[in-house]
Amino acid sequence: MAVPQENPGVIQMHKRKSFANDPFVAKLSHVYAFLHTLTDFPSDELVTPLTRSFIQSLLAELSHQGLNIPDPFILFPNLSFSELAQAYTGLFISAVPRVPAPPYASIYSGGDSSLCGRGLVEAEAFYRSAGFYPRCGAEPADHLSCELAFLAHLAAKGAWDMEEDFLKRHFRPWFRVFRGRLGRADPHPFYSMTMDLVNFFTMPETQEPENYR
Repeated sequence: MAVPQENPGVIQMHKRKSFANDPFVAKLSHVYAFLHTLTDFPSDELVTPLTRSFIQSLLAELSHQGLNIPDPFILFPNLSFSELAQAYTGLFISAVPRVPAPPYASIYSGGDSSLCGRGLVEAEAFYRSAGFYPRCGAEPADHLSCELAFLAHLAAKGAWDMEEDFLKRHFRPWFRVFRGRLGRADPHPFYSMTMDLVNFFTMPETQEPENYR
């Protein structure tokens, strides 16, 4: 897992830039890549001091901009890999009587709640248009983690028009429904935080941080 080495500090989280050589480009790309990691199946690196430090720096920066997201490492100071793996599995992979919030665009697009449907077709069309070749392992390419990797790719290129088109036409509509379902499942605070971060970094620029929920 690649954890950004620099403090997110000066990122103006709420504005996108159109200049490919602006330092913001690399910073937002790193944040998207980090969110890609947080939404994939957890590894033990998620609970290392380096990861904790980056998350806490990011949350502190957001609090300065008027957005307060609870720090899961304060709520659970001894948070372990096994606890995260269990929480991830119960929320996104396997649960009785059903998985609370499968993290796939197709579940929330097209009306039939099935995997590998319209959401996957849409995602793959965007990927092709940007020359992006997803590496999602065994997961379909419309998995939340994979779509965040695509956003990291676009941010690294400074492709803001394409990023906004993807967010507006594809990502935001399904993610909003997915996040609502997740919230009703009373998720582990680590994943509440993760989805709050994803929502913040993908919301429209005109939406004020305090109203982002």
